[in-house]
Amino acid sequence: MNLVFLDWMLEFPREDPERIDASELPQLAPRLSSYFAAQLPVTIDGVRVDAVVRDLEVNDPDEVLLPLFPISGWKGLRKVGFELSFPIKSAPDQISVMWPAYPPDLLSVLPSKPPLEIAAEWTADGLRSQVLFTRAEPGFTWHRPSGGIDARLERVPTPARPLPVVPAWATLAMVVFVVSFGAAALARRSPRVALATGLGAAVVVLVLRPAAPAFLSLGTRTAPTIVDSEAVAAFEALHVNLYRAFDYEEERTIYDALARSVSGSLLEETYLSVRRALVMEEEGGAMSRVVAVRPLSTSVTSQGEMDLDGVAARAFTVEARWQVDGRVTHWGHAHDRTNEYDGRFTVVAEQGGWRIHDAEVTRQERVERSGADEQPTVPSEDEEL
Repeated sequence: MNLVFLDWMLEFPREDPERIDASELPQLAPRLSSYFAAQLPVTIDGVRVDAVVRDLEVNDPDEVLLPLFPISGWKGLRKVGFELSFPIKSAPDQISVMWPAYPPDLLSVLPSKPPLEIAAEWTADGLRSQVLFTRAEPGFTWHRPSGGIDARLERVPTPARPLPVVPAWATLAMVVFVVSFGAAALARRSPRVALATGLGAAVVVLVLRPAAPAFLSLGTRTAPTIVDSEAVAAFEALHVNLYRAFDYEEERTIYDALARSVSGSLLEETYLSVRRALVMEEEGGAMSRVVAVRPLSTSVTSQGEMDLDGVAARAFTVEARWQVDGRVTHWGHAHDRTNEYDGRFTVVAEQGGWRIHDAEVTRQERVERSGADEQPTVPSEDEEL
């Protein structure tokens, strides 16, 4: 936080009000500890835990940036950084935080300056998520996720499998008929009794349709054509999951999540192209996080089969238009960006389910947000508070 935020939050007299000397940091640490012990309630698995202030430091800003801070001057340019450590004995299942400090937003154009909203990122179990603390809603509770990667992804409809011409239970019924008829004949029953025995046994199998060994199935026929609405639902779930994979921090986990949506041959290309799209050049190349993916239109253009490692697989192509909201969070505030895309995709029924097999982005453009409640654009360097 910069010195404007710090001085609003607690009293810290110092030799020069516009700066903190490194020699004064030992006096600041206990004041921060006292403040957060009283004002920052953090409970871990239902137990209140007080913070320990660590790694307290003050920046050494470039004087060239001072004209960007006409309101707060050096106090806006100079910042203190620190960590709050909460000791625990074992990995927690639930953490609750109530952030206490909301100074007035000096950059607001309103006559009565509203309280700041504190934009943050929460990182746990290799996942990053966006958190917004406000005076009206100052709390956030994290629960340890269960179910692994699949539990975080949208459910994708399962593709219909090719059906045998003669199912295994029908073959089993024929085998039972032959065996029962033959057994009755060998027992020297009359032909009518033997036939009735065989037919009776076969009818029982036909009615019960028990599970039978797969090798009893005879021939295969193409799986039924997927209706357009189901194809659209399958693609849009895969597409959202593609972006959701980038909620993870580790590259290996991102690849594992992508593999649920993208064909193996497309994995690396998808990883690199989406990652490039999420980089916000105006924020110094920072990586933005996906806040929302909005399908605008999705239409199925064709259906059929394609050769997949020598096997004919069901496939369909779609043309889609969608928007992606990205957000970079730093120094307690966020920079948002929305991009709109057009693309063409081929989706194939692989052994693990539907996968995006081919992808081509045909249009990409930045979309300016509009709305009465939006604040005027401020240069990214202007971090007065």
